[in-house]
Amino acid sequence: MKIWILDNDKNRNANWVKRLLEEATKRNLDLEYVAIEDIELIIDWSLEERLFIKNEKTKLPDIVIPRMDASYQIKSIIDFLENQWVNIINSNSARLLANDKFLSLQKLATNRLPVPKTILLKGMPNIEFIEKQLNYPIILKKLDWHAGKWIIKVNDSGELEDILEMLEESLVKLNKVLLLQEYIWEKAWQDLRIFLVGWRVIASMLRKWKDWDFKANFSWGWSVYNHEVNSKEEILAIEAANLIWLDIAWVDLLFDKDNGYRICEVNASPGFKWLEIATGINIASEILNYIETRYSIK
Repeated sequence: MKIWILDNDKNRNANWVKRLLEEATKRNLDLEYVAIEDIELIIDWSLEERLFIKNEKTKLPDIVIPRMDASYQIKSIIDFLENQWVNIINSNSARLLANDKFLSLQKLATNRLPVPKTILLKGMPNIEFIEKQLNYPIILKKLDWHAGKWIIKVNDSGELEDILEMLEESLVKLNKVLLLQEYIWEKAWQDLRIFLVGWRVIASMLRKWKDWDFKANFSWGWSVYNHEVNSKEEILAIEAANLIWLDIAWVDLLFDKDNGYRICEVNASPGFKWLEIATGINIASEILNYIETRYSIK
């Protein structure tokens, strides 16, 4: 079987790509990295569709592992591949839902899973309404935030007014959408990342960061530790990944009061460099084990 990793050309040398290619070589799997910039799609009136890579018509793969990119180009490519019955891990619909942090949290909350209280911010909001719903500090995020990018902690009404005034053109004229979210402060210096493959917990790590920084990114001074999930953590992670319908996922849990949890994020395109370092588990091998088992690859 032919397997593609599908991502932007700039990520060709990313750690997770190298690890999957290394493990695939050990198993003699036909795994290839394909950059979306090299792909062209053509359709004609006879409904015949063609996919070209670097101007050459290409035989379609059996399995594709796409990444987070939510551009129109990759969405159209994955849609084409799905319509040609190529197996996608994770599917277009699952990836797009996971990438929309409001809709994914809404899906979880509708199914009674614990998430932070969240407000969808569209246009210039009523600050008095916000303050009735959320206590300061408040977290402000982009709709598709990930890796700790574009997250702001707002400490009081003055800061909120200043930030919203700066963003007024984006919110009103450009019709952009942001999220306002309650700040889970009980253990605000740490969280729990759980990695799942095939709706099974493979590994998890506790992440702690310096100087009480609430943003989740290792490059800002995080430390990571192996963590053995308890039954409650395992059930929450599996239910969250299952509801978003992700074959491969990570679930980030925040620690709430009284030993409870809130699901911060479900991610459809997880990297695993630091997880392998923290746990010693061969995540790349676990992913390929799942693919080989599910699709009966010998």
